[in-house]
Amino acid sequence: MTTPALCDVSDADLDDLRARLRHTRWPRPWPTEGWEAGTEPGILHRLADYWADGFDWRAQEAALNALPSFVADVGGSALHYLRFDAEAPGGLPIVLTNGWPSTFFELVPLAERLSAPSRFGGRPEDSFTVIVPSIPGYTLSAQQPSLIDPVHTHELWHLLMHEHLGFERYAAHGGDLGAGITSRLGSAHPEALAGIHLMAVAQPAAFDPATVTADEQAYLDAMTGWSAAEERTTTSSAPNR
Repeated sequence: MTTPALCDVSDADLDDLRARLRHTRWPRPWPTEGWEAGTEPGILHRLADYWADGFDWRAQEAALNALPSFVADVGGSALHYLRFDAEAPGGLPIVLTNGWPSTFFELVPLAERLSAPSRFGGRPEDSFTVIVPSIPGYTLSAQQPSLIDPVHTHELWHLLMHEHLGFERYAAHGGDLGAGITSRLGSAHPEALAGIHLMAVAQPAAFDPATVTADEQAYLDAMTGWSAAEERTTTSSAPNR
């Protein structure tokens, strides 16, 4: 296990990025206005100008490097994670997983509140030890070395929590892509999971229609209708080719 500096971007790389932003080759306007054209041109130009000349990367780099960050060899890959220890002894460990296209960084405020609730009006005895891994290939964890029989992300999480960090029992939270990882984690290792919390729930890959309740069938019908409406909208709005 190592404690790295998360970010150390060279001045040359930053200068190159800013130069490319300043010299963006903007497309001709689409023959419609605003977001109907895909994006609002004025907002996009403003963002590019800010990233080129207003954004203080060094301040953000320092904030990232101040986080409790570690890298471990897990399942044959370099896995990055943050660790926030519970402010009170015996806090239940919990692993938090971000969604796409975000990163581990969006979960830092939640991790701080869970690990040190007294800082936010809560009680120390309600604190958790919080682990926030980076999904392989996203920012700071190495991409899987092979697409042939890789170690699935939920298994990497269990190896990290159970084998590497030594937590016999832990909880898990995830949203979006992280909800899928968390669901698989709970399904694969129920003996180790105290519970899971999801911000998105997918229907199972297979189920017996005869066991579906009236409420579940109503949900399935609603999802089918929504998908059909989305398909009609996408087809009708596609440009002629």
